Amino acid sequence: MDLKLQIRDTIKRYRMFGKGDRILVAVSGGPDSVFLLHALNALKSSLGIKLYIAHMDHGTRGVESKRDAEFVKKLAKGMGTRLIFKKFVKRREKSKLSPEEILREARYDFFKKASKKVKAPIVATAHTLDDQVETVLMRILKGTSLKGLVGVHPVRVEGPVRFVRPLIETEKREVVGYMKDKKIPFRIDCTNFEDKFLRNRVRNKVIPYLEKINPRLKRSLFNLAESLKEDFDFIEEEKKKRKSLIKSKTLPLYIELYEVLLQPRALRKEIMREAFKIAGGNIKKLTYRHWQDIDDFILVKEKGKSMDLPGGIKIRKVRERLIFAS
Repeated sequence: MDLKLQIRDTIKRYRMFGKGDRILVAVSGGPDSVFLLHALNALKSSLGIKLYIAHMDHGTRGVESKRDAEFVKKLAKGMGTRLIFKKFVKRREKSKLSPEEILREARYDFFKKASKKVKAPIVATAHTLDDQVETVLMRILKGTSLKGLVGVHPVRVEGPVRFVRPLIETEKREVVGYMKDKKIPFRIDCTNFEDKFLRNRVRNKVIPYLEKINPRLKRSLFNLAESLKEDFDFIEEEKKKRKSLIKSKTLPLYIELYEVLLQPRALRKEIMREAFKIAGGNIKKLTYRHWQDIDDFILVKEKGKSMDLPGGIKIRKVRERLIFAS
């Protein structure tokens, strides 16, 4: 099948967008994002969409970053497509986030602002099947939950912006092969070959080793994530139906104890997760042990007892309620 038609099928399967939609395409200059732009540009008439381009110069690779930006500007001009451009300026204040997390937050903040600027509420990013597999493996290695095993969502809504991944069912080797066959130029990020980053070690060392055991490893892990996504989506819908169990939107907030006890354990965990988040807690700080302790606290601890959680959040059992406070 023509690779562009495969992308079209992915767009339809996940209902990413439809006729009349305005799409902001995130283009870094690498093979994946350049291919995505070319594919959507070739399909725009049949899909009935209008395209815009967004590029953020991270400035992390000096002159190479500048050349990436110039490449994307030239690409946009050649296609006659409006480009929204920004150069990332690193702030000096201290942050608990890693450099990669800081850049990711800055990039997605830029996409949201660029989306608003051109009135294109859909942002297309070039995450491939390989990115999905790497993400799932990294989370398994570091420890994760069902939510983490789902990996990269084909469609993710953040406020007024809808992020879509039209290449999520396409392997990177297919993309690179297509680009070389069609002689379409793209930029190479040499840091992708540096094994100081976990993702690169997973990509360059772990996956090739595991493929010796299972040559279809990537498809197997992709299918696993897709299968688990069905379970995750079901739990998310059920959790939304029970959001009203969390009383008050300001601290202290509370949940009636009997209403929590009536829920299946999987949903009980999600309700407590939501309450912890609303109370101002950082979900990433909670370990599996924390979840076990929270469940024991609900089921076993006497009234009047309390439990301390990361971020200064405290749960107390008062009469027939679980009270969250800081």
